[in-house]
Amino acid sequence: MPGLQIIVTMRSCRVLFFSAAAILTALLFGCSHNNRLQEVTVAYNAGDFSKAASAMLPVWEKYRSDDVDAVIFDLEEGSVSRAAGQTGTSIAAFNEAWDRMSPYYNGEAETKVTEEVAAAFTNQLVRTYRGTTYDRIMSSTYQALNYLDTNEVGKAGVEFVRMRNWQEDAVAKERKRIDDENQAWRAQNSKSSSGYDPDKTLKSPEFQAQMKELYGPMSRFQGYSDYEIPAATWMRGVFYLARGEPSDFEQARQCFSRVAGMLGETNGVPALADAQVAEDVASGKPGARVCYIVLESGLAASRREVRIDIPIFLRDVPYVGAAFPALVYHENAVTGFTATHANESCESKLLTDMDAVVTQDFQNRLGSIIIATLISSATKAAATYGMKEAAGDWGMVAGVVYQVAMNSADLRTWTTLPKAFYYGRLILPETPGEVTVTLSDGRKVGPFTPGAEPVSVVYIKSVAAGTAPNAHLLGIHRQ
Repeated sequence: MPGLQIIVTMRSCRVLFFSAAAILTALLFGCSHNNRLQEVTVAYNAGDFSKAASAMLPVWEKYRSDDVDAVIFDLEEGSVSRAAGQTGTSIAAFNEAWDRMSPYYNGEAETKVTEEVAAAFTNQLVRTYRGTTYDRIMSSTYQALNYLDTNEVGKAGVEFVRMRNWQEDAVAKERKRIDDENQAWRAQNSKSSSGYDPDKTLKSPEFQAQMKELYGPMSRFQGYSDYEIPAATWMRGVFYLARGEPSDFEQARQCFSRVAGMLGETNGVPALADAQVAEDVASGKPGARVCYIVLESGLAASRREVRIDIPIFLRDVPYVGAAFPALVYHENAVTGFTATHANESCESKLLTDMDAVVTQDFQNRLGSIIIATLISSATKAAATYGMKEAAGDWGMVAGVVYQVAMNSADLRTWTTLPKAFYYGRLILPETPGEVTVTLSDGRKVGPFTPGAEPVSVVYIKSVAAGTAPNAHLLGIHRQ
């Protein structure tokens, strides 16, 4: 029966094509950002920054030329090499991140319709990682600190201006970016022949209960106004106070006053004192020598994948498995310090809850993440049904393989950011002396001998209680 043989052969070829495509896409997208950094993460979480940097370098070299993922690996390399004291490599990585992210500050559209179409049939990992608002602010802040460590004060000033501009840019553009993403996904869905209506899913009590269970715990975090990161603004204030040019003191006062307002009565006390110092110096009064202590502690929230069967109200495919990203919060961090100098001492205050910053950004993006996940999952489910119709049971098998391979959440996030920043201040007497710091886990850091400059900064990094911290005197010198 020659005719039947031709039909079977064509059907078999189609099945093989879909199966091969599914396997290929699984290979392309099956290795997540978290998996690629596994060796780095193990060393970094143990406080072995040198080993983490050695593991990070080949990963960065491999993916820094990947237009889709380059930014996230630039950011990871920048912070890992900075923690290891490899300032030159850190500067290079953050410079590359700036080169890739700066076009979006200058006006290039952040939402690409072609990427949204591709993501509907694959997953959101095909979308270019362009950096979150806090990525951009913190990358410029870290770069400014790098330049202070290499005594390049002018370049540090440029980075602090970029940090402020990123924050102001977010206020102006972030809402539009989110709206553009939603519109792009809905426009793509309207062109689909599946007939899927995401609003039916969004209004479903079953789906709403699933989302509440998954994302409800995030409500305990309270972020900061206007996308601001208090630690970044405070460090900019310290820079202006230390640089000591006539116009700097008022800028320092404004930074400190703004931070005090964000932190409230208890945690804002040191910043209020800083604002008063800046005001006094600006009016010609002699300023006291100040030593600041900054602790960068723990690991910021990362992402995990959660798979849920969701209702999509299509006759042939009423439910579909969808992969959503969820935040994971890391505990076991040092929660502060006590610093002493001669007869002076201070207890640290919380400067920034970075978990709150990351959560706020995630919540802002969550609506578009959910819409994108729903439409992408429904598109793949409809395609799977089409494979079954075209090739019977073998088509269904190929479709399921394709759906599973492509059903992945976007877990890309800057994993080596800290969980929190703490700060404190010591007024130094004229007589020389040493500053010692005791972390909340009992570990001693120092001693440090501040120089004669009006402003000194002890900068400490600890990824977990019980691990060895990294600490040094930050290089801030008046010109």
